[in-house]
Amino acid sequence: MPILLDERGCRGAPDWIIEVLSPTSAGQDQVRKLALYERHGVKEYWLAHPGDRIVTVYRLDGGVYGRPLVKEMEGRLASTACPQVEIDWGRVVKGLSC
Repeated sequence: MPILLDERGCRGAPDWIIEVLSPTSAGQDQVRKLALYERHGVKEYWLAHPGDRIVTVYRLDGGVYGRPLVKEMEGRLASTACPQVEIDWGRVVKGLSC
């Protein structure tokens, strides 16, 4: 597996990206960035919707993002691109003020 991080930053597409949506960036994140990340081979792209308390998960399959997985922010969710990393949504939601 190639090393993506060096002293200059990330080289190539990351395996996993999580974006927290805000009203000012939601359109860009859900349309433009989604297409950009798919084109560059980001294996997994998560969009966290704090106001709605949901997370939308896109996973690359055959070079394209398939139908997204939409989950409530509860319990734990691990990335398939980085399975050693798991998000505890209960802790995240507890810290939300919206």
